[in-house]
Amino acid sequence: MHHLRSTSAVVRFRFAALLWLVICLLAPVAAGLLVQSVLADNFGLTLAGAGLAVVGVGLFIAQWAAGARTDCPLCWTPVLAPKACMKHRRAKTFLGSHRLRVALAILFQNQFRCPYCNESTALELPNSLHRPPNRWAQLD
Repeated sequence: MHHLRSTSAVVRFRFAALLWLVICLLAPVAAGLLVQSVLADNFGLTLAGAGLAVVGVGLFIAQWAAGARTDCPLCWTPVLAPKACMKHRRAKTFLGSHRLRVALAILFQNQFRCPYCNESTALELPNSLHRPPNRWAQLD
């Protein structure tokens, strides 16, 4: 199992995964609100649905920027960014999406399996990168 190299990489992976999950939940809610507003002829619901759609577009841009830097430590392909690369033949999906499966695994299992190289990666630092506590700070 591979590990990420820094705590900032772990935070970046979790942030991009959370954004992708929020986008996947927000898009159907916004579409449902817009359809409901048309059926009920309610202008307030139309504004709420349009507002959620605008927020979704903003979150999509933020996820695009954060997901571009979520590289697999083995194959160096961004796992939370849209790429035209060929997926591994045994790569699994969740609801038809490789990125959604990776995002859910990052958030709930603290590890993920790269859809491009099919290698698992833990979202923790290897033991060699953990620094011992500063003994000089305890003397004060």
